[in-house]
Amino acid sequence: MTLPALVIAVVAAAATSVHFPVSTHDPAAQAAVDRGLFLYYAYNGDEAARSFEAAATNDGGLAMARWGIALADGPDLNTPLSPAQFEAAQTAIRPGILLEGSASPNERRYLEIMAMRYAGTYAEWQRDDAAYRAAMLAFARSGSDENAKLLAAEALLEHGGLTWQNGRLASDESRTALDLVTAILHDDPVNPMANHLCIHLYDLAPDRRPALPCAQRLDAADFPPEAEHLTHMPAHFWIETGNYAAALGSSERTYAALQMLEQTTEGARHANRYLRHDILVGYSAAMMLGNYSTAQLWSRRVSGAYNSSFDALTSLRFGRYEDAYTLPEASYGNPSVRGIAALHLGHSAEEQSATRVNRDAKSGYLPQFLLSRIAESQGNSADARRLIEEAAGNQAATSSGELIPLIPAREVLGFFEMRRGKNAAAVAAFTQTLSAYPNDPRALYGLAAALTAMGRNAEAGRARARFSAVWKGADTTLAGADFP
Repeated sequence: MTLPALVIAVVAAAATSVHFPVSTHDPAAQAAVDRGLFLYYAYNGDEAARSFEAAATNDGGLAMARWGIALADGPDLNTPLSPAQFEAAQTAIRPGILLEGSASPNERRYLEIMAMRYAGTYAEWQRDDAAYRAAMLAFARSGSDENAKLLAAEALLEHGGLTWQNGRLASDESRTALDLVTAILHDDPVNPMANHLCIHLYDLAPDRRPALPCAQRLDAADFPPEAEHLTHMPAHFWIETGNYAAALGSSERTYAALQMLEQTTEGARHANRYLRHDILVGYSAAMMLGNYSTAQLWSRRVSGAYNSSFDALTSLRFGRYEDAYTLPEASYGNPSVRGIAALHLGHSAEEQSATRVNRDAKSGYLPQFLLSRIAESQGNSADARRLIEEAAGNQAATSSGELIPLIPAREVLGFFEMRRGKNAAAVAAFTQTLSAYPNDPRALYGLAAALTAMGRNAEAGRARARFSAVWKGADTTLAGADFP
């Protein structure tokens, strides 16, 4: 094995290891606790609870096994607490407290803080959770216990959120979480939960570059299928920073893990929870790039997850208007997609039929795209532009972080302005698109064309070079300004 391969192997092995020493003489119970905490860090609460339950079975006097069940039954950053989860967690921690006489002082602190979280009723949980957060933070700051710091950071983020304002996280709690996670990564750079939270912390940041090593470490790790969420997390970073090919790579590994999970009843429950989101992220990345066959593959996957064919929309995105027109009317986005394709193909009757349906649409950017193209064809540029701006507003309200539009509206606006000969306005629209969706190759293509038309040849050359780098390996040729 070469040295780089050896280093990657060591990183991969370390990134899947979590050790949480507890007071047991049973190696199987200790291993089950370690696995349970790792799976909680992978946001697989059901499987984590089963591991902690196995620890309790192996060592009936192990108080921390009950603590672990309460942890797994509770919330995480993706999972708000429900009444059923509250009842399960409260039921789990009570026998743990009764067993704390056999626990170490450190373990008793964990147990007592968890008991705070479930001290009252579900209606009082917000109050008790605030006490839990404060106690966990004090615990984290009182020593060097890495897991205490991670669990404090998780709890703080659950309440503080991921919003950024003026170049920093908006809440004191989230800023404290970032400090905790940063310190852990300094001392233990391959810690799976620290890298997981690192990516979440920068999901909405104006500058996401600090999360690059976190994405690279998780991509290098060989996680079991039960930890598919950790496999998925790098796709957040890659798609948010415009590396759509890398986002596809992470998404392919995630899809393979999801397929393995679906082979068992227990795994299928977790897989079904994340399936739509994870596949949609992969599909979004494929729709940004220029390989139609890859996009079709992901279209089939997302169609299966959503029980609605996305093939027509995929064809529209790649300029296959005949396919977009002839695919079943029940496809996602129809009749808008079919209407836009009809316009490109000159089928005016079909276009008008789709228009009548779409005039009643109150939201959704695809109807607005069609109505805009109709207005444009009728010489009503003001209405055409307004409709695209409304589509951009819809997208801004529903897309953030790793969730990006399948056809960005300001990209559409740029090509609309090019068709009007308004190249300066096109440059502005494409620049805005690239600010929101870095390295969008269609926006780069349009930007290069608009800059060339303005005689800004040096800038156009740089945009064209960026486009060529992203479009490498594409099976689709772009030509003109006739998009979508």
